[in-house]
Amino acid sequence: MNHFDKIDIRVFDKFIDKFAERYIKQRSELYGGVNEDFLSRTESVGCGFDISNLLDIIRENSVAKDPKRDEGKSPQILRDIYRSDLGELLTTYYFEEKVEENRRFLIPLKNISYRERADMPGRGFDAIGYRREGAKTNILIGEAKVSSQKKSPPAVVDENKDSIYQTHKANHDTGGLVLQRLTDYVRRLSFSPEHFIALAGVVIDMKNGNTDKYDVTYGCGLVRDYSCVDEASDFGKMKSLAEEFESGMIDFVIFSFTEKTIDETVELFYHKVKELVR
Repeated sequence: MNHFDKIDIRVFDKFIDKFAERYIKQRSELYGGVNEDFLSRTESVGCGFDISNLLDIIRENSVAKDPKRDEGKSPQILRDIYRSDLGELLTTYYFEEKVEENRRFLIPLKNISYRERADMPGRGFDAIGYRREGAKTNILIGEAKVSSQKKSPPAVVDENKDSIYQTHKANHDTGGLVLQRLTDYVRRLSFSPEHFIALAGVVIDMKNGNTDKYDVTYGCGLVRDYSCVDEASDFGKMKSLAEEFESGMIDFVIFSFTEKTIDETVELFYHKVKELVR
């Protein structure tokens, strides 16, 4: 069953604090865990190794400085990592925690956490997750976009080459791309046998054409604000042409800021992140 939702988000201190902390946690995440045996071996390093000190250093260096914002200028949208990352952050939060339990996905590894560079927006799927539904596994392929364009739907939904619709249509029509990216994702899950086995099984079923063993949800997160949002048309072709995504499902949420514009919110988010890692 398809879902199309709009959530109004009041942008105030508590919201900014919560998602700035969440962002830093994801950027500085250690996967694989640190056990007692590992810590005992660190004595041989000989540099006054202290795990709490190391974690502070990792946290401090996990986020990128934005020179343009520090100068009071606006970064180019395509290179605006904080704008892009806030969209990803809200989208993964929605699918993991915000929706009712039977629609939630496990997202074991966040794109924000494992991308190669802190100073560049992520590439590939913005979220990959899964949930068990009886004998089948439902796979989440998530795309997140941010737009303050007055036009509705904005170009990031339907028109751009990397828009939500164009990207998901390619994912639906060209299964090999999904398999390739899901396979790469599975490689990174060795820290958790449970997640590894669940998603590795889907990879094998996709490769073997066992479509009765899994479903695909095309997840969409669109950040708007009170000055540009239009719930009647912002879902674009993902809603008007939803039949093109059968036998998959569409889950599309609009996040609408009610107190601040997108630019004002991203500015607050960036400065809070900088403050917290000092």
